[in-house]
Amino acid sequence: MSRARTFALSLILLAVAGVAQASWYDDYDAGLNAARAGNWSVVVQRMSAAIKGNPKEQNKAKTYGTIFINYHPFYYRGVAYLQLGKYEQAVADFEQASGPGPENLGSIEMLMDSAKTKLRLAEASTPAPQPEPVKPTPTPVPATPAAPAIDPALRQRANSALNATKGKLQAAQQRKATTSPQYAQAMSMFSDATAKNAGAKSNDDLNAIISIADNAGDLADLATASTAVATTTPTPIAPISKPTAATQVILGDAQTQVRRALENYFAGEFERATQQFQQLATTMPKNAWIWAFLGASQYSQYAFEADPSYRKAALKSFQKAKQHRKWKDGLPSQYFSKRIRRAFSETEG
Repeated sequence: MSRARTFALSLILLAVAGVAQASWYDDYDAGLNAARAGNWSVVVQRMSAAIKGNPKEQNKAKTYGTIFINYHPFYYRGVAYLQLGKYEQAVADFEQASGPGPENLGSIEMLMDSAKTKLRLAEASTPAPQPEPVKPTPTPVPATPAAPAIDPALRQRANSALNATKGKLQAAQQRKATTSPQYAQAMSMFSDATAKNAGAKSNDDLNAIISIADNAGDLADLATASTAVATTTPTPIAPISKPTAATQVILGDAQTQVRRALENYFAGEFERATQQFQQLATTMPKNAWIWAFLGASQYSQYAFEADPSYRKAALKSFQKAKQHRKWKDGLPSQYFSKRIRRAFSETEG
C-alpha cells in the first residue's frame, strides 16, 4: 500500500513539473494572440514572461511531449516596442531575434531599419536638458491628474510627418506633376492620414498615421510632370544622314522597350517595370542606367510589399550599375526618390 501511494505521489509531482515547464509556452501563445489583435502592451507583457521562462529563440522549440513550436519571442516583443514608440528597446530585441515566428509581421531588416530611423528622429527632436533654477520652498500641490492615453511626443511626430508630406506634395505641384498616378495616390494617402490624425485615440493610431504619411511622401517624390504636346509651328526637318538613319533603324526596338519600361516605372507599375528592365539587362548587360532603373523598380516593390527578396535583388542590381559606370553624385533626384538614392549610395560597388 505504501509503495502504491509513493508511485501516485510521483505521478502528481511529474504532472506539476510538466505544467510549470510549459508555462512559458502559454505566455508565448497568449502573446501571439495579442499581436494578431494589435494589443501591443499585452504582447510586451506576455513575451517578456515567455523569455524569462525560455530565452532561446529557435524554429523548433520543444514544449512538452513531442510538441514543437516556432518560438521567436524577441521578434514579437520588438514589433510591440516599435508600435508603442519604444524604439531603443525595439532595436535591442531585433538584434536578438533570429527570425519571424508563425505570424510574419515584416522582415527583421525592414523592422530594424524603421526602428533605428524613428529612434534617430526621436533623439533629434528631443531638446537638450536645461539646468533647473533654484526652487523655493515647495508648497503643497494638488494631486497630479492621470497621464494622457496618447504620448505628446508621438503626436508631435505625427504632425511633423504630415507637414513634411504636405511640403513634398507642394513641391510636386510646382513640378506640374499633379496629373501623375503617384501624385494622385500620394494625395489620397495624405488625406486619409490627415483625417485619421484628427480622430486619433491611441499611440497605435499615431504610429499608423506616421507610416501612411511617410509612404505618401515617397510617392510624392516620384511624381513627375507629364510631357506636354508641343504646339509650336513645325520647323523644316533637316536631312538625316545615312549613318544616323541606320542607327535609328538598328536601335529602334531597344528604344521602344526602354521607353515602355520607363513609362511603367514613372507610372508606379513597378512589377511590370521590373520584368521589362530584366529583359533589357539581358540584351544590354553593360548599360549602367538599365541596372539602376531595374534596382529602383525592385526596391520600390520591397517598399510596398515588405518582401526582403526584392531588397536583395535591388542591391545586386545597384552593384551592377556601379560596376559599369561611375556615379560621382549618386543617382539623379529627378528620376529616383530619396529612399532609393540612399539605398544606392549605401550599396558597395
